[in-house]
Amino acid sequence: MSTRRVAVVATLAVVVLAACSSATTPIARIGSSAGSIGLGEQRVLIVLQDPETNELLASEDLAATATLRDEDGTPLGTVELEFLWTVPDSVGIYVGYFDFPEEGIYQLSVKAGALNETGPVGFQVVSDPLVVGVGDPAPQSETRTEAEFPDLSVISSDPSPDPSFYDTSVATAVTNGSPSVLVFATPAFCTSAACGPMLDQVKALSGQYPGVDFVHIEVYEDLQVQSLEDLTVVDAALEWALPSEPWVFVVDRQGVVVAAFEGAFNDRELTSALDALAP
Repeated sequence: MSTRRVAVVATLAVVVLAACSSATTPIARIGSSAGSIGLGEQRVLIVLQDPETNELLASEDLAATATLRDEDGTPLGTVELEFLWTVPDSVGIYVGYFDFPEEGIYQLSVKAGALNETGPVGFQVVSDPLVVGVGDPAPQSETRTEAEFPDLSVISSDPSPDPSFYDTSVATAVTNGSPSVLVFATPAFCTSAACGPMLDQVKALSGQYPGVDFVHIEVYEDLQVQSLEDLTVVDAALEWALPSEPWVFVVDRQGVVVAAFEGAFNDRELTSALDALAP
C-alpha cells in the first residue's frame, strides 16, 4: 500500500437501474482488494456495472446469485448474494460468502434479476493474504488517543466524532482482555466515499455493546495539510497491511481477529460476530 494514498479497488458511482434493460449483459467486477482473499470461507465483494454507462446496477430490489467456477470453468456451486449500501440510498454493492479449498485462480459470474448473466470474472485466492485476517493475532499498533490530543480534529476527520472511539489505542484494546471493534476509516479523504457511512454505522451499533472497546483509527496523519498529496498514511494502517479503506475488524478477548469487513457491511454481519464472542 502506498504511504501517500490508500487505493480502493472498486470505484463506486451512483446506482441507476433504469439505464440497464433486461437485454443488457452487465459486467461483474471483484470489489475485494487484490490479494485479500484467502482459503476457507471468504467474504467477497462484487460490483455489477452497466458496460455502456459504467453506472452501478446493484440494488436491494435486484436479487442476485453468483456461480463460482475453477480456473478451467468447472462449476463449483452457486451462492446467493446480499446487497449492501456503501453510501446509503446512493451507491450499492453485492457481497457473497464462498469456500475456497485451495489457492489459485477462480472465476465467478453473476445473475441479477432479469438481467443477462455476466461473463466470468477471474480473481486470485492466496494461501497467506498480506492483510490481517480472521484467525490472525491483531497487531498491537500504537495509535493516538484523546488523552494525547484533546482536539479530536487533529486525529480524526469525522465531522461528528464520538469521543469514546478515541479513549483507547489499538495496542491497549487488543491486549486488555476486552473484545474490540477497530474501524480504519478516513471520512474526509475517503476515495470511495464509504468511510463516513461505515464509521457512522459502527457508531450507531456501539451502544448495544458496553463491554466492547470501539476504536476509530484515522488512516492519515497531518489532517490539516494544504494538499491531499501531503497526506501520510498512519503506521497502524501499514502494520495491518490495509490495501484499501475503510475496514472494520472484530477482535476477541485473546487479541485474535474473528471478523474482518472491507468496504461495507450490514448490521447483522457485525452484530453476529460480536454476539458470538464468549462472555
